[in-house]
Formats: sequence, C-alpha cells, structure tokens
Amino acid sequence: MVSNSNNGEPTVNGERTELSKPLRRVPSIPDPDLHKQVRAALKKRGMEDRVAGAISTIWTDPESVLPQIANPQRRRVPGAYLLVVSGSVYTSRLVPDPLNPRNADHVQFALAQADGAPPATLVPAFAAGEGELSIHVDNRATLIEQVDWTVETTRNRNKPVPDIAEQGIMDPPIGVATTVQYASGETPSTIIVVREGSSRVSHGHYHLGVTAEDVLFNLPRTASAMQAHINEINSSVSKADEDILPTERAKIRCAVTDFELIIGVVPDVPGAVDLSQAIKARVAQDHLNTKEPWSDEAKHTALAEECLISARTAGVIATDADADWLAGRLTAKEVTAHKIVPFMDDRAARAIHLFTTSDPKIHNAVRQPIALVLTNEPTGRTKRPKITTKTKLPLAVELVARERRGAALDGELARFRKTLTDALPSDLQKIVWRPTKRSPEELYQAAVKELDEVQDERPATTELRVRAAYVLAKHGAISGPRHDAGPGGDRRSAGAVLEALVDTKPGLRHLRQIIEDDRAGLAPRQVDDNGVPRKDGEGKDMPIDNEFLRTKLAPKDGNPKESLDPEARIREHYRHAVLATKDALRNLEAQMHNLAGLKNGDDVPLIEREGRAHARLLKDKLQELAGEAQDWWERAVEAHGAYNGSSADEEDGTDGEDNGEQEAA
Repeated sequence: MVSNSNNGEPTVNGERTELSKPLRRVPSIPDPDLHKQVRAALKKRGMEDRVAGAISTIWTDPESVLPQIANPQRRRVPGAYLLVVSGSVYTSRLVPDPLNPRNADHVQFALAQADGAPPATLVPAFAAGEGELSIHVDNRATLIEQVDWTVETTRNRNKPVPDIAEQGIMDPPIGVATTVQYASGETPSTIIVVREGSSRVSHGHYHLGVTAEDVLFNLPRTASAMQAHINEINSSVSKADEDILPTERAKIRCAVTDFELIIGVVPDVPGAVDLSQAIKARVAQDHLNTKEPWSDEAKHTALAEECLISARTAGVIATDADADWLAGRLTAKEVTAHKIVPFMDDRAARAIHLFTTSDPKIHNAVRQPIALVLTNEPTGRTKRPKITTKTKLPLAVELVARERRGAALDGELARFRKTLTDALPSDLQKIVWRPTKRSPEELYQAAVKELDEVQDERPATTELRVRAAYVLAKHGAISGPRHDAGPGGDRRSAGAVLEALVDTKPGLRHLRQIIEDDRAGLAPRQVDDNGVPRKDGEGKDMPIDNEFLRTKLAPKDGNPKESLDPEARIREHYRHAVLATKDALRNLEAQMHNLAGLKNGDDVPLIEREGRAHARLLKDKLQELAGEAQDWWERAVEAHGAYNGSSADEEDGTDGEDNGEQEAA
C-alpha cells in the first residue's frame, strides 16, 4: 500500500520508496587552486579575466570541467555549432534569464505608460567577447527587480512535471556568461545566465529560498557566503531521516544541478551567426518549433525584437533612438528630444512598412532573424524557409500593440491586433509606398489627385489608409463583417470597407480627419464636405463608428447615399419633409372620409350628430395649419420674386393650378 509519511515522502507500508530523488550532501566549495586552473584555461581560449573568473566558481567539480575547456562538446543549431562544457554546478550561482522570451507577452513597454507596470524591460543581449554576452540596464536595483519579476512570472506560468521538489532539476539547464553594463556607472557584473531551463532554475531558487539579490550579488561574490549557504543545507541532511521536513528535502535536491555552459560558437559561414543569434536559435529549437510553443504574442514579440536589431545593424533603421521608438522603449514625449516624429500613427506606419515592403535591403534584414528561427535543420543541410507578408505582418502588429500592452485589457488588445491586421491592404508587399513626413492634409490632397487622375500606383492613398487603419483599430471604430440577416447584414471585411473608402473623396476626407483627430487626442469625428465636424442635436461631435463607415460613408451597394455638404443635406431633408407632409395630408383626407362614413340607423354621420366637440377641435387645428401654410406661401412668393425676378402673379398662377388639381382630386 502506497501512502505518505508524516514528512510528505511516498511510502510503501511505512517504508520510503525510491520514487523521489535520494538525498545527497551538497559538495563544499572546491580548492581555490582548481578554480584558478579553470580560470586560466578559459583565458587561454580568449576570454576576459572577469568572465573566466565568474565561470570558474560555479562548478562543484572543476577537475571534470578542465579537459572539456580545451575540447568542448558541439551542439548543432541552424547555421552554426555551439561549443559547450558540462558538469555539476551550484544552482544558487545561476541566474534565470532576466529577458526570458517566454514572458515577452507580459512585458509592458514605456510607450504604453501604464500605471503599475512590472519592472521588466525587453533589452537585447549582444555578443561581447569570446563566450560572453552583454546587456545594458539602468542600475543594479533595476536588474534585481527584473530578475525577481522574471522568476515569479516564469514560475507562475510553468509548473515542471515531475515536481522539482521531488526530483530536483532533471534536464540540464543551458547558460552563458553575461556581463551587465549599468547606465548609472556602477561596476559591471558578470553573471551566469540560464538561457534554456529558466523555469526549472526559478523553481529551484524558490525551494532554496534564495532571492534575486542573493544569486546576482551575494552568493557568487564570496566563498564564505556560499559556504555558509551550503552548510545550512547540509545541516538538514545531518538530521535523523524522519525529522527532515519536505521543504528541507526539496532544498537539498535543488542545491546542485547538471549544467551546460556555452563558451563559444563556430558558424558555418564566418561572421554569419554570432553567439547571441546562435543561442536564440538553440532556445527556439526547444520552444518556438515545438507542438506546445510559446503564445503567439510572446513569439511575435521576441522575433520582432530580433528583426529590429537586424534592421538597425543593416542600416535600415537609421539610429538607435529610431529602433528604441519602434521597439516601444521610448514614450512620445521622450522621442521628441531625438527629433523623431512623435505621432503614434507615424510609428505604426513605419513598423508596418518595415515588415511588409518588398524592398530587397529591408526585406533581407528583417528576413534573417525569422529564417534563423524557422530553419530547424540539425544535420546542417540548408533549408530556405518562405518568409512572406503573412509571416512578417504579425511581428509589425505586435510592435504597434506595445503601446497598449498593460494599458488595455487582454481582450481589447486581441481585438486591436485582429482588427488592424484585417483593416490593412492584403497586398502591401506588392504596393510601392513608404511612410513620409507629409501632413494628413498633404496626404489627402495627394490622394485626391491620384483618384482624379486614375493612377495605377497610389502611394499617398496607401499611406493615408495605413495610418487611418491603425487609428480606427485603436479606437474600435471599425470591426469585422456583420452577419445580420436582411438589409443590416454586411459581410465585407474591415479591409474591404477601407478599400471602398479610398475610392471616394468623402472617404479620403474622413481618413484625413481620422488621423488629425488622433494626433489632437480626439476620437475620430464625422465631417461635412467642407471638413467641418458634424454635430448631433445636443451640439456634440458625431463620432466615426463602424455603422457610419458601413452604411453612410461606404455602403455595401455603392456610393454614399447622403451628401455630407450642409446645404445639400438640408435640401435633401426639405425634400423628404415636403413628401412626408403631402402623405400626411392625403392620409388626413382619407381618415376624414372614413369618419364621415360612420353613420347610425337614420343614415346620418355620427360626426354630424354627436361630434360637435370633435369637429370643433379638428376645425380649429386645420384653420391653424391653414394659416401657417398661408404664411409660408406668402413668404415664398416674396422670396421667389426677390431672387428669381418672378412675379407674384406667376407664382400665384402656378399655385392656383396646384390648388385646382387638389380640388379636382
């Protein structure tokens, strides 16, 4: 019979089984001379002394590592081999990846300016030397905050099976030495960052009870602090078996782990793949190309970041500030100091163009990181993945969405992504256009000219549409097909509606207004033919919404039915009112005829026998209306004579003919 003993261990008839990992004392810190030998061997490979020093202290058995440094193991990744040494290490001297891309979809960017945002930022790690990466953060406190957030977020999102408390860390994590540079001027720190297996190490740290500050700065720095940590763990092993608590058992099992340290890269083509890229490809092999990948948002966020780095390296993105703006690491206020256009529609247009243009230089720069991930050939054979707009556009949309992450609910953010994708032209990769510095008015004028001249290529129109599509999606002013039955149904996509808008001047005029209003901090407003905002009965601006776009501005059966020019609109309302009044008069005449037909037994209409009060009210109301109609007629005769030179007699004669026809009727 299997049961649990008092200390939580699986037992059979009271005896503990072998299901759990046996307890072993944690090895004491090795002889410092062995550390020095490892350090020297790593320096011989070309590593900086500080990097070699940080690596030398993580091993529980440095002697087993020394032979591997001269002859490292090789791990295949697309386009290169990673050089690896492996062995047993102290878990508390490993740092879970503070940039863990698994959490990329939870990182909130400065651009969103969301209150209560987590401290994490998505900053790139660059190859900095032999077997070394480098990252830049503000200061040590920032790094501690980010590692702490990463550990908690990673643990909450991934529960290892079997439980690490029972089995310890089973699969060896993979890591690399990483030097942290601080903008504050503090001395750089070299730490051993886990790039694959952060979840396992994060759970291990939880059971060990160590903090982010411990693994970053306290335990790696001094032998005395680390030995005290080891002694505390081993004190539990010295207890009687039945007295060891489950939490103490978990701590003992997690204290040491097998580990693979990356110490270099050998690319197939010199210079084609650096250490940073090769490591990302290695991580992607286990996550992005598996049956249970990261979320699409996390995948797109991580890939978009790599594409920005590649585009900046290729000179496609002009400056670091431009790259940071597109990456969402700068607010609109901060970006003005770099003389970059601070409008959000401009940022969106630039991101969309970057990931959709067929310009060879831009396409190749963006394609490279995507291809590196999508190519998964451990044998080294060349595979050329097909990188299309369908592959790239989600990365652009995710870049754009960074401005709203944390400031909008997840459902709203998902709708924004989908709507923006649907609203954009489906053939952007075939259209020659680019973001310009033209104002919305200048774009509108150029788009009208393209429409009037029936030009085959309409770059200004495309730019106007792309910018407006972003604003409409952001404000929820356009949505997908409406599948209502009957006249209210409209199965056109958002893109089809915008396609119809760009083929009419009222549509182009509203696209211009949409952009101008967003730049002014307003929701998009309807305007008349003169560009003046339309008002409702309360004097409020009338918003642009999905119904207005689909039924008024771009109806499914053709051109707009209603002119938005104030004069023409009033005249159209006047015509309808006249027709409605005539219909009402005919109906009144018919109802009075029906009323007169209601008779009693002596064939006398009831209205004549019993309807004195009713007839009086009707007579008074009809006389009042007749007097008002007489006043209208007299004023119309005067106005007609003043404006057209017609005589009152001519007008009277015409009216008389009408009256005669009415009487005859």
